[in-house]
Amino acid sequence: MLAGMAVLIVEITATRMLAPFFGNSIFTISSVIGIVLAALGLGYYLGGSLADRRPSAVWFFSLIVIAGFSVLLLQFLNAVLLPGIAYKLSLINGPLIVSLLMFFLPALFLAMLSPFAITLLHAREAGRGVGHASGLVFFWSTLGSIAGSLGTGFLLIPHWGIGSIIAGTGSGLVLLGGAGLLATRKPQKILPVGFVFLGLLSGIALRHAGSSDGRGAVFAADGLYERIVIRDIPYRGRSARILLQDRNVSGGLFLDDGSMAFDYTRYFDLYRLFTPELKTALAIGGGAYTVPRSILHDSPRAIVDVAEIDPSLYALALRYFDLPEDARLRNHVIDGRRFLHDTQERYDLIFSDAYRSFISAPPQFATLEFFRLARSRLKENGVLIANFYGSLAPESRATIYSVFRTMRAIFPQVYVIATVGPASEDLQNFIFVGHNASNPGRRVDLGRAAALEWRAADALLDAYPLLTDDFAPVEYYAANAIRRYDAISRRAR
Repeated sequence: MLAGMAVLIVEITATRMLAPFFGNSIFTISSVIGIVLAALGLGYYLGGSLADRRPSAVWFFSLIVIAGFSVLLLQFLNAVLLPGIAYKLSLINGPLIVSLLMFFLPALFLAMLSPFAITLLHAREAGRGVGHASGLVFFWSTLGSIAGSLGTGFLLIPHWGIGSIIAGTGSGLVLLGGAGLLATRKPQKILPVGFVFLGLLSGIALRHAGSSDGRGAVFAADGLYERIVIRDIPYRGRSARILLQDRNVSGGLFLDDGSMAFDYTRYFDLYRLFTPELKTALAIGGGAYTVPRSILHDSPRAIVDVAEIDPSLYALALRYFDLPEDARLRNHVIDGRRFLHDTQERYDLIFSDAYRSFISAPPQFATLEFFRLARSRLKENGVLIANFYGSLAPESRATIYSVFRTMRAIFPQVYVIATVGPASEDLQNFIFVGHNASNPGRRVDLGRAAALEWRAADALLDAYPLLTDDFAPVEYYAANAIRRYDAISRRAR
């Protein structure tokens, strides 16, 4: 049972370890699951072979000790190996390589325990058959896996850091194995028990080794979904405070005057060209709450709803990002799309800037179904403003073209602002404006933003897919864009 629990704890926390370097992308999740499954398969085979040759409790408990140390080793690899190699690997292949180096051995040793337990149980209760023994072991192992999965998500990660979880799991296994070896009462085999105390010390020491990302930070902690770090940095000759969720910069402001630090966030006020009398607004994704804060300041009568799934960000924005405690701001700890479905409110402005990782917005915020739902929650002449990251280079422009085609299938008018420039092939933010226009035939003058408006020929748009809940490979598209950018950067060096 405890082995099954440990496997799931390692598997779930593994995605959190990789997220600061590779994002919470489908590539990260698939790599961790694939490598763990491969290790489990090989571990079952090797464990069964060893159990046939050495069917003893001493070997069984020694394997638990070894498995515990392999889990403790994760904390060292997380602190030393991962930062050294992760940034040199691509976002697509990197998670697979790192998962093989870090998570294969712990899962392998933990998997070897199940066939060993079946062999020992069958030898003790030979009259009941191997079917009974295997069924009993797999029942308890599966029960442990369920407990590990639910416990990690609902209890451990919300209340403990990743380092504490790994150190506690590894040390617990070492203690369990050591206690079992003591119970065998075989002095010549007692040497591994000496490692029990080393395991506990290693867990404590390595726990501190993994906390270096918090040095020099205003705030650093594991959030419910990502690692949250707030830093003060020099930016454009001024001091800026930024919020990082894993590697994604989710917002920032200049400390001298409180203005928004990043250019793309300033385009949220394009809504003024469409709905100058702003009364109700919804921000999907709070981040540092700089956009909601600006709306409150610029529109004294506006009510601002914020749908932010991470419960800690609102309090952090109040403390570190000058967000006022204002009754006009209504914070909702909920997924933005679920909030849109549940609310009956209609908005003048919906601002969507939710990012699950640094490579793309969550796919569910880029589909026909989402844009249709968003339009149904807009007032007449209301606007949806959505931020997407990408490139217009021919081999990496699928995200921008697909989102544009998808939005045009829903909104009467769609405008796209390329924040670097409509002719640039650099990675840049694209601000999509979907206008619920009462007069679809009349285009709005974008004023100062008109020079940055990007348009695409219909014939070229037709070559890219409409994004739906059934098919929306935006993470793959975004990874290709960033891989191209990384290749250019390496050639330049």
